[in-house]
Amino acid sequence: MMDSTGPFSEHATTEALFDALPDVVFFMKDAVGRYVRVNQTLADRCAGGDKTRLMGRRPEEVFPAALAASYARQDEAVLRTGKPVEHQLELHIYPGHKAGWCLTTKHALRDVKGRIIGVTGISRDLNAPSDKAGGFAELAAALKHMQQRFAESLRIEDIAKKAGLSVYQFEQRVQRLFQMSPLQLLHKLRLDEATRLLRETDRSLADIAIETGWCDQSAFTRHFSRYAGMAPGKFRGLNRV
Repeated sequence: MMDSTGPFSEHATTEALFDALPDVVFFMKDAVGRYVRVNQTLADRCAGGDKTRLMGRRPEEVFPAALAASYARQDEAVLRTGKPVEHQLELHIYPGHKAGWCLTTKHALRDVKGRIIGVTGISRDLNAPSDKAGGFAELAAALKHMQQRFAESLRIEDIAKKAGLSVYQFEQRVQRLFQMSPLQLLHKLRLDEATRLLRETDRSLADIAIETGWCDQSAFTRHFSRYAGMAPGKFRGLNRV
């Protein structure tokens, strides 16, 4: 049941506000990682639209095992250290096993005495901005270059020049439009293609690594695992269940 009297009851209005955002997942968890508040988006994706089905449950009871382990490790680190997770690029699995990328932020929840009593966070879906968005036109050539040549050894300095911007200006423009750094965006482009190849082909991990711009299979596996929360082989197996 929803917590209506405990230390999380004061956050009902916050939850209601996040209910209005279909591309943002919002949650609060207690000190042992159990959901105590969620928005409608999370309920729609993981509980058939029924928030009460998530209350008191942990990530391993809601998500595929590999993803759940990654989310739980994040929660445990925030609960243990109090240090936030800021704009972490990571993989989410949507209904129907559709994969998508999001930026996740998590912060510790504290009581009036400053003691950590839980963790709260949001995960915002990453969608390409409209080409009419302010400042996007100036980036068009640079972004097209990134999309077409992400498998190469690209330098942010060279990409910024294609937009006629300094590195600082380019980083600020990309951050404003995509809410991620140019390097995160480049990694996302590479990982998007890697997830497609893992789902749709039987190509070896070594081949996929080279084709998507990583120096070798080890580097590809390390980056993929960091962002996706699971090794490439596990992701491939999950999508073939």
